[in-house]
Amino acid sequence: MPETADPELVVPPDAVVLPSRRATWTSTGLTAALAALLTATAYVGAWPLAAVCALGAAAMAWGWPVLLALPSPRGTTSVVAGGGVLAAVAVALTTEEPLLRWLSLALAVSVVGEFVHQLARRDARPRMVESVTGSVAGLVLVSSLAAVVALPRSPVGGGGVLVWAVPVALALVPLALPLPGRVAMPLGVLVGLVAGGQLGGLQHDGHVLAGLVAGGVSAGVVLLLHRLLAVLPPAAGSLAGRVALAVAPLAGSGMVAYVAVRLLAR
Repeated sequence: MPETADPELVVPPDAVVLPSRRATWTSTGLTAALAALLTATAYVGAWPLAAVCALGAAAMAWGWPVLLALPSPRGTTSVVAGGGVLAAVAVALTTEEPLLRWLSLALAVSVVGEFVHQLARRDARPRMVESVTGSVAGLVLVSSLAAVVALPRSPVGGGGVLVWAVPVALALVPLALPLPGRVAMPLGVLVGLVAGGQLGGLQHDGHVLAGLVAGGVSAGVVLLLHRLLAVLPPAAGSLAGRVALAVAPLAGSGMVAYVAVRLLAR
């Protein structure tokens, strides 16, 4: 006798609400604006760049519990925003190698802060596991963004942020075009790869390989995270959700770019 699927486990086709073209352009535009701001401040100094990273983390924290529909949204926003600020400050304060030595400690302190948040909840803690995992995921993303603060101190200099941010912003453009996902995703990676290589080659001493890897891999991470989060209903119908959708993929690619640039740029 053939098995039948449990009705409670079947997701109806209309349960997935894809964002409209306008919503996609909004999130893509916000991502590009943040990428441009990060690139500009990278040439100013570590603390202005850290301030922009902290601002981006706070913006993501505002929309993160909305995007994931997490319980206790105010507490989650406070924890994620505080973790982003702490991570950015920890990297900015480090002046000697390894430049990310205190980033892991900042993340650990932030995770402890999330546990304190759960203990302080007064709503009988419904969906506690979902709340913790969602908050920790947000902390990982903002900590990844904080790694960008160390990029100007790499061999590429301030151009390290340029080699990462511009390809990532350009890679999202195909998603906003009337193209199927199976075309837009590879095209976005290709755009990031080419843009990263070109920008890397324009830097002092010509870091083409570092630019190719940083641009291509970061573009892949951004596109995957965007694809993962864009199907959530708040990404289509909420401003806070769109802001989180704009910042989270960019934040998640920061650590990837740092590792690629530091390993390949000599």
